[in-house]
Amino acid sequence: MTIAQNPCRLLFLDLRQNRHGAMPLLAGLEQVNPTPGGDCKLAMSALAVFVAIDGEAAYTDWRERFHPMCPSGFPHVILLDPYSPTLARKALNDDAADCCAINDLERMELIVARLERPQEGTDQPWQPSADMALFFRLQLTLDTLPCPIFIKNRSGRYIACNKALEDQLGLTRSQIIGASVYDIAPLELAKIYDEADLELMARGGTQSYETKLRYADGSLHDVMFYKSVFLNTAGEVDGISGTTLDITERKLLEKKLKHAAATDFLTGVYNLRSFYELAGQEFRRFSRSGQELSLIVIDLDFFKEINDTLGHAAGDQALHAFVQAVKVNLRDQDIFARAGGDEFRIILPDTLPSGAALVAERIRASVNQIEIKNEKGSTRLSISAGICSCLPGDESLDEVTKRADAALYIAKASGRNRIHPLFLPQ
Repeated sequence: MTIAQNPCRLLFLDLRQNRHGAMPLLAGLEQVNPTPGGDCKLAMSALAVFVAIDGEAAYTDWRERFHPMCPSGFPHVILLDPYSPTLARKALNDDAADCCAINDLERMELIVARLERPQEGTDQPWQPSADMALFFRLQLTLDTLPCPIFIKNRSGRYIACNKALEDQLGLTRSQIIGASVYDIAPLELAKIYDEADLELMARGGTQSYETKLRYADGSLHDVMFYKSVFLNTAGEVDGISGTTLDITERKLLEKKLKHAAATDFLTGVYNLRSFYELAGQEFRRFSRSGQELSLIVIDLDFFKEINDTLGHAAGDQALHAFVQAVKVNLRDQDIFARAGGDEFRIILPDTLPSGAALVAERIRASVNQIEIKNEKGSTRLSISAGICSCLPGDESLDEVTKRADAALYIAKASGRNRIHPLFLPQ
C-alpha cells in the first residue's frame, strides 16, 4: 500500500499524565487526539507522529491502543518526559522509529530531516525506508547504552555519538558532530587524544589507554579509552570508533591499597618494607654522589609499662602522639618509618650528623611535653635515640643501621630520655 503523505505535516500525540516539558516548538507539529479503536486517517497525510510519554502507564497506553491505529511502517517517534533509558530500550524493541528527550529539539529536527530525505529529487510519495528504519534502530540502540560511544572520520572529526557521550561532556549532538577533540576538550588533554588517534590510524587495529577526561560539571575523571579503526570498501582506514570507561573509583581504590601496603596501619607512617625501599634509594644516591646521609633510630621509653599499667588503648594513644611530634620536626624529603613495636627510624638526606642531632633533640623536647592519662593513671613520654651518618666505606644500609642501633643502646644504658650521636665531626 502506498502511503501518500505530506512531509511537512507532523502529528503530536500527548499521552503524559504529568507534564514536565512543554510541547516541542517543532515546525509543522500538530497536536491530535484520535479515538482509539480504529484507523488513524491523519496518518495518511503526515510524515510521522511524535508521541509524548512520561512513564510505563503512558507507554503501555501508546503501545496497546494507539500504535495499532497507524499503517504498518508508519514512523512513531517517542518523546520521553523525562528521558528514561529503560523506556528507550522498550521503544527500540517495539518498532519505534526513534526516541529522544522531549526537550531535545535538535534531535527532533534531525529525525524530520532524515524522514524527508528519501523523497528528495523524486516525485514519488514517501514510503517507509528499510535503510532509514535500520539507521533509526542503530541510533536508538546506541542511545540506550549507558557507555559513551563516538565515531570519528579519518580527519579526526566526530561524525556520530550517543546520548551518554552528550551527557558526559555536557554538549549537544550538534556541538559534537563535526568538531575535533581540540574543540571539546582542554588543550593538554586534546593533545593526548589526538596523538593516540593518529597513532592508531597509522598502525590500525585496536587501542586502549588510561588518561583524564573533563566531564560536564568541569571535574576531571580517570578513564580508559577503547578504540578501533574501521575500513572503507578499499580496505583503507576510514575512521575510529570508540568508547570510554570511567575508572576513577578503581584508581582511588588502587591508591588506597598502595598506601595501605606501604604504611603502618596503626600510625600511618611508612612500614619497615617501605623504609628499606625508600632508604635504599637514598643510600644508593649517597654511594654515587657522596652527599651526606644520616640515620636516627628512636625507641619510646618504657612503652611496655605504658601498655601494662594504662592499657593498650593508652599505648596506641602514645604512639599517635609521638608520631605527630616527630612529623612537625621533619622535612618533606625525610623518611619516617615504624620498624615495629615502639622502634622508629628516620632517614635524613643531605644532612650532617650534627644536623641530625639537632633534629633528634627537637623531637625529644617535643615528646617530653606529651602526657598520656586515663582513669588508671598518667605518664609523660620520653625517647631514646641513636644517630649515625653513612660513611664512604659502607656497603649497605644494614651497616649504617647497626651503628645507629649501637648508639641507641648507649643512650638507653645511660638512663634513657637522651640522644647519643656517633661519628660527629671532631
